[in-house]
Amino acid sequence: MRQMRDGLTIGALAELSQVSRDTLRFYERKRLLPAPRRTASGYRLYGAYDAGRVRFIRRAQAMGLTLDDIQELLRAQTLKTAEQCRHVASRLRARIEAVDGKIAELRTFRGELSRHLLQCERAGAEPECCPVVLDLAGTGAKANGKR
Repeated sequence: MRQMRDGLTIGALAELSQVSRDTLRFYERKRLLPAPRRTASGYRLYGAYDAGRVRFIRRAQAMGLTLDDIQELLRAQTLKTAEQCRHVASRLRARIEAVDGKIAELRTFRGELSRHLLQCERAGAEPECCPVVLDLAGTGAKANGKR
């Protein structure tokens, strides 16, 4: 790990944070990370604050928050009014609604997979093509109006 006397190089921070250098540059372009100090030769130098901020971003992403959500949360760390807290709560509520919608979609998808699995298991040793393949191709009994 390349650590300079005055801070961490981009490679050292990337290794420490378990992200790529490109990810760190991306976070900087999106203003999730502040522009780092530079050495006389132009190398980026990061500090402990930056490492903590990358950890925060990664944990927030793991929770399913968008980069816009994360940017808002990062701003809320320094701005501490009740209105700002309500705004963060509103964003979190919207993410919960999005997750609930995704869960509903996944339940529907699971039901379809289960029905296809039953079709496969019922088909047994019939000589025809797999009923799921026929159904997906639009040539099966379901596609032809049969059940």
